[in-house]
Amino acid sequence: MEGDFETETEHQLAIIWADVLKLDKVRPEDDFFGLGGDSLLATSVMLEARRIWNLSVTVRVLIDTPVLGDLAARIDLLVSQQAAKPTPSDRA
Repeated sequence: MEGDFETETEHQLAIIWADVLKLDKVRPEDDFFGLGGDSLLATSVMLEARRIWNLSVTVRVLIDTPVLGDLAARIDLLVSQQAAKPTPSDRA
């Protein structure tokens, strides 16, 4: 999917949304629920996000952040926070 995406996360999310919502194109300013998404479809999106970015995120994240660009920024923030956390081997 081509588009005006600022980050790779936006691009990846657009692909996921387009697949789940059966759309040809999704833009960064699109609202998941405005495009016809519902809680069941949101679950599919967030399961895929968990797999791709290795995050423990719930559907609540999408409900609270339904605009694609905003959700991508939130995912990027969560990924960077997770990377910054020390692992048990770092503490030894």
